[in-house]
Amino acid sequence: MPDLLNRLQALADRYRIDRELRRGGMATVFLAQDLKHDRPVALKVLHRNLAQVLGRHRRSHRAGAA
Repeated sequence: MPDLLNRLQALADRYRIDRELRRGGMATVFLAQDLKHDRPVALKVLHRNLAQVLGRHRRSHRAGAA
């Protein structure tokens, strides 16, 4: 949970987190307020292990395209 709180803090300049909506196997979804556009949004934050796997996949895909 501390890792999730750290990642949410990184979004604090753009979104105000109101509450957690759902937590699943891949991500947690929050109801938030988009501060730039003044509208409610659903914010999906991937669990750390999935985000790392997807990050590695994207980096290797970009390297192959270059």
